[in-house]
Amino acid sequence: MMDQNTYRPISKEVHSQDDQDFHFLKEEGIKVIQRLGNKLWTDYNTHDPGITILEILAYAITDLGYRLSLPVEDLLLGEEKSNYLKRHFHMASDVLPCKALTELDYRMLFMDIEGVKNSWVEPYKKEVFMDCKNVKMAYEPVIWQGIPDKDKKSFELKGLHKILVDASDEISFDQIRKNVMRAYHQNRNLCEDLVEVIPVEAHPIQVCAIMDLAPDANEELIAATIEWNIEQYFSPNLHFYSFEKMLDKGYSADEILEGPYLKHGYLDPQEMQAAKLRNTISQSDIIQLIMDIEGVESIKDLSINHCDESLSGNGWVIEIPEGRKPILCDKSKFNFYKGLLPLNVNQEAVSNYKKVLVDQFREEQYGIKEKGFALPEPYDHSLEEYTSIRNDFPEVYGVGPLGIPESAKGMGRQEKANQLKAYLTFFDQILVSYFKHLGQVKSLLSVFETRERTYFTARIADIGDHQTFLGEFYDSGNLYEDLMAPFDERNKRSQQLKDHLLARFGEKFSDYAFLMKKIYGSGVDEQVLETKSYFLKEYGNISAERATAMNYFRQSAKNLWNSSNVSGFEKRVALLVGIKNYFRKNLSKSFVEIFPTSNSEGEAGFKWRIYDLNNNIILSSNKFYQGRTAAHKDIYLVIQQVNAVSPEMINTSLDQFEDVPEENFQFACFQVSISASGRFSFGISDPDIVNQDSPDFIIASQQKFFTFQNFKNALLSFKSFMVEHMDDEGMFVVENILLRPDFNEEDLNNQHFLPFCKDDCGQGNCLDPYSYRVTIVLPGNSFRFADRDFRDFLENIIREELPAHILAKICWIGRANTGDLEQEDQMSPFEQAYKNFLSGLTVGDFQYHEEFIKILSELHSIYPTGTLYNCEDEDESNAMRDTIILGRSNLGTI
Repeated sequence: MMDQNTYRPISKEVHSQDDQDFHFLKEEGIKVIQRLGNKLWTDYNTHDPGITILEILAYAITDLGYRLSLPVEDLLLGEEKSNYLKRHFHMASDVLPCKALTELDYRMLFMDIEGVKNSWVEPYKKEVFMDCKNVKMAYEPVIWQGIPDKDKKSFELKGLHKILVDASDEISFDQIRKNVMRAYHQNRNLCEDLVEVIPVEAHPIQVCAIMDLAPDANEELIAATIEWNIEQYFSPNLHFYSFEKMLDKGYSADEILEGPYLKHGYLDPQEMQAAKLRNTISQSDIIQLIMDIEGVESIKDLSINHCDESLSGNGWVIEIPEGRKPILCDKSKFNFYKGLLPLNVNQEAVSNYKKVLVDQFREEQYGIKEKGFALPEPYDHSLEEYTSIRNDFPEVYGVGPLGIPESAKGMGRQEKANQLKAYLTFFDQILVSYFKHLGQVKSLLSVFETRERTYFTARIADIGDHQTFLGEFYDSGNLYEDLMAPFDERNKRSQQLKDHLLARFGEKFSDYAFLMKKIYGSGVDEQVLETKSYFLKEYGNISAERATAMNYFRQSAKNLWNSSNVSGFEKRVALLVGIKNYFRKNLSKSFVEIFPTSNSEGEAGFKWRIYDLNNNIILSSNKFYQGRTAAHKDIYLVIQQVNAVSPEMINTSLDQFEDVPEENFQFACFQVSISASGRFSFGISDPDIVNQDSPDFIIASQQKFFTFQNFKNALLSFKSFMVEHMDDEGMFVVENILLRPDFNEEDLNNQHFLPFCKDDCGQGNCLDPYSYRVTIVLPGNSFRFADRDFRDFLENIIREELPAHILAKICWIGRANTGDLEQEDQMSPFEQAYKNFLSGLTVGDFQYHEEFIKILSELHSIYPTGTLYNCEDEDESNAMRDTIILGRSNLGTI
């Protein structure tokens, strides 16, 4: 008999407590009603109309809950079923692979080149000798003649490589060398370079054997197979696999996609690491592989030896010199018997069979393998489809499609039904908005899209009688503007969505957003959002190229300048600080002039103006600035505000006027003014100043006036110019290792090295100015870069993103005083010298090295000028941001 103490009754509490549990939702709703309306309403039984409404609402919520629980692929399905995931996410094949980074990555990369059986990356050793007395460098120790030992120093260049290639005989090595060089430079790491590609030196081995074959064996096929198997033993071919085969080998998806993305399939990293140059040849191994061939019955005799008679080796095991690969030499001989009869082997037939084996391997090896994996098939659930909850009410309520019975229309029932319909529309509108939001999840969480609105709603008109109790506004009005727009903080919500997506990649923009807000106020909110959005769009590229350098090998002029052929480091840093155009381009040309002036009280200060391509002034500042930093701040604020206004908004805002307006008006950042003669001009407002009567409300104005018919085109032209030409931000990353002189230059006078100081020869100082060093050149007088806080932020970003083993020298160059147009500009000669240097580097011409090294070594940073802070002057407690406090202000770094 069951022990009464162990008996436990089945619980009646079976609710799942989620949004798909009708009974749970109903009971929770009744609890809320009891808490809020217990003094007015005490009947919560099923017959009560209020409970009926609650039940129908609970049922509608279960439908919403069901759709929310659908598989992710169903929620993301849009209008097109093909490639639906690619419209919203970066694919694994885009973000998980990377350009070659490690030695194993490079070996895999070269294996993807047809004709490369294997390869090895080794350091290229080159010593540089230093004469510390006369401050000279050379590649030969002849420079040390006549100087004391204490002045003799030397160092070895690091980051240089040579590649040993085990190549097949079917493709010329010159072609293979060219392909390897091209692949290396497309994946070259920052501050590294390739000096030479050489074939692995062969070491011939003689193999002689006498074998008995089966009576029906094909001796020519067996001879070809023996040669092929011995060659594979000497230097095995590595195999490409499909994605499915790699899964079968025990690798996970992220492990399979590590390293470079190869066109012929995937390589097993363990096989690659084990594939080393063979240093011994064993007679027993060869006997085993011959006996494994079908048709070979026995081996009567077998011998192995060096083909070079001057070398001697053990008859059972032969040692192979380091760095060489064994090959089967032409002294090898294979004799075959069938019983007592010797066989004559047709060598032409053997060659034909050997060719078939080689071609079969090449077809299997270099045929494109299935590299992807099946994505889930989505099902279209029509997520946004919604029908009014009035359809679910009993007919006696008269709110459904059938309406009020004819017999009850004269008793005031219609008016009461209309009141209930209007009441239920409140719930309908909330529910349809939720369903509409669900249909837009795919766009809101997309890494490629940024919506103009983040709240959504729709009309409920499936019954068709809404005009009788809602009026015409429901059809003619804009429901979003009427219901959602006041609550839709679009920028704030979009920022949160982008932060969520960025966090999934382990990225954050909180410091950048805080700094931009601190310097420029709320006027750059759209620019910050655009920075996050563009970073997410480009993440597939910058994640794969994070450690790569520019490709300088055999490039055309158009791919060296005004080109995206820059290092992955430059791309990433640019996108992290809101520079969308990370091309290598001219930065010395500026359309902005900041000029010194004085105010009515005689105080010295600055104003600014912007010129167009024809040197006409298109915008002039209204404000007077005591420091250039404040002027730069407003210039950048104006640019970002204008860029945030779309051409569509300009068209819509001006097309709304049926007649020529007679009073000043505003839209977005534009303050449109009308002259006494009825002509139009505009100014740009400060978004952080609410009082429009403030003298600082208008930052800058255009002094030209237009008729209303021409005003729209003038605004659009102004907008287009600001977007296309007001771009003075960028950087140049110079890898010092590429500045080394030609290794083949014997004349010491033509070996142009980077300069160094005698102090560099001191104990503990770094002698090597080349290895793992970069010089980063930035425009010091561009709008944001002239700000001291932004410079500090950018320098920190550069050091955080630069690989830890690379040391950077950061130079901020340009005109120290933007208002003095006669002052020397360092940027222009630097850009020209750098362009010449790259044009020579790409073809191996060193004629521009001396000029570029000279200009690079003479660069000096410019710093934002400021006013020394006066601690005794209490009025300076709120001094402008240009103030400098001794011992506390970071003026910059060299």
